[in-house]
Amino acid sequence: MDIEQLKTFVSLAKSRNFTRTSEEMNVVQSTITARIKLLEEEVGEKLFIRKTRHVEITDEGKTFLVYVQQALEVLSEGIKTTMIQSKFDTSLVVGGMNSLWDIQIFDQIHQYQSNNPKTALRLITGHSEDVIEKIRYGLIDVGFVYNAPQSPQFNVYTVRTEAIHLVGASHIVNEIKSLQLNHLKELPFIHYNWGTEFSNWFEQEIGKHETMRYRVDHSGVALRLLLKGEGIGFMLESIIKNDEENGLLARIPFITKTKIPTQNVYMVFDKYKKEKVTPFIQYMLDNK
Repeated sequence: MDIEQLKTFVSLAKSRNFTRTSEEMNVVQSTITARIKLLEEEVGEKLFIRKTRHVEITDEGKTFLVYVQQALEVLSEGIKTTMIQSKFDTSLVVGGMNSLWDIQIFDQIHQYQSNNPKTALRLITGHSEDVIEKIRYGLIDVGFVYNAPQSPQFNVYTVRTEAIHLVGASHIVNEIKSLQLNHLKELPFIHYNWGTEFSNWFEQEIGKHETMRYRVDHSGVALRLLLKGEGIGFMLESIIKNDEENGLLARIPFITKTKIPTQNVYMVFDKYKKEKVTPFIQYMLDNK
């Protein structure tokens, strides 16, 4: 079993077509066939079912695919880490949800690197579950997430508590004045999910968000839509701070049965990496 076999397996699992995979791998189709045959012999299971025009991955292949993708990702990270050692004393891979790069945490990370120029930083974006999974497999050293993992494998610190406000472009807010719950669905609404607690509160207070005008999974996109006056939506206080001070966004008085939950930001790392990440962790805790 070699790297090219594993890469070929992942490519074929995605394309489900030998011709497309041979084009992607830049080898003849017979080579693709041979690689997959050898891999199936080594694994001891059928990984694909051959059809007339395509292939279908088997249940065994789907199980194997998860581990192959993780193995290739770990290998790629190892190569990158080895390559940068000639220029840097150490390296850190930091992961977080996209909205975290819009708040103060990004500035803290940037300042840490400025104070430690011999440390190479790589920033990775993903959902909380993705970040936690990558920490679990050693692909991320430190992660910032909204949903803290419940596992003894991890050390978890609360590094920030954010207020969430209903906001809109200033000219829209001037027309709205204040809102009752039953009015919200009548207005153009931009929905970004701020985590499990917020999602539960939103459904309890307002209802399902599937009928909202916009549903986005990137806070930066939601912010741009708000600034364009495309609707109203919930945003973290630190994200809207500058635009609020400049008069571009304004908060909307909002009458609810229960208070809008705050959003905790958790810093997470694998306990076995404590020695490597301690300087970074300490800096973030001292400057939160």
